[in-house]
Amino acid sequence: MSHRPDARTATVSLFAAASLIGTVALSSCAAGTDAVTSQTRTTTNTVSGAIGTISLRNLYVAGPATSGGKAQVISAFFNGGTQDDQIIQVASPVASGGQAPVKAVLRPGGSNIYIADGNAPTLTGLNRDLLVGQAVPVTFTFAKAGSITLSIPVEPPAPGASASPQPTAATLPTRAVGTTASTATTTAGSPTSTPGSAAGTTPTP
Repeated sequence: MSHRPDARTATVSLFAAASLIGTVALSSCAAGTDAVTSQTRTTTNTVSGAIGTISLRNLYVAGPATSGGKAQVISAFFNGGTQDDQIIQVASPVASGGQAPVKAVLRPGGSNIYIADGNAPTLTGLNRDLLVGQAVPVTFTFAKAGSITLSIPVEPPAPGASASPQPTAATLPTRAVGTTASTATTTAGSPTSTPGSAAGTTPTP
């Protein structure tokens, strides 16, 4: 008499084999993902804060930066009040000085967006190296809102957040007599900003 395997036993064995194959596949996938993400920074760390009618958003120090040099603070400032305010001072214990942005006046209901193009709030005379992943205290002082200190991360500039300084009128090339010169208006730190943009909008790199 021939022996036939029990149908229930065969089903259990088949299920166990399928589970084992699925576990191996998932483990391989997870290992591959971990190997990639452990070496790649996919986001930029930023901080935000507010004092009075002024909101500070998406701030980070463009780095790395070396001792004795300077570092720009990529940032966005929004004035939710009804009067002008102004950034009058930028300071930090890691720097001997600070430089307010070129366009420091904050209009009511408007926004100032700064990228690393030489026009942003800047820490000068760094007394130590600033490495990516660190955080440094930075104090912003406003004419009306007062002062606020934030612990700001050091990050490499994200794509579109850095550019060469814009030429001034003294360095613009001279056009020949009879040609028509066109004038481009830009918002501080945002070479593609459009005048009249609503507060909270993000410039397109």
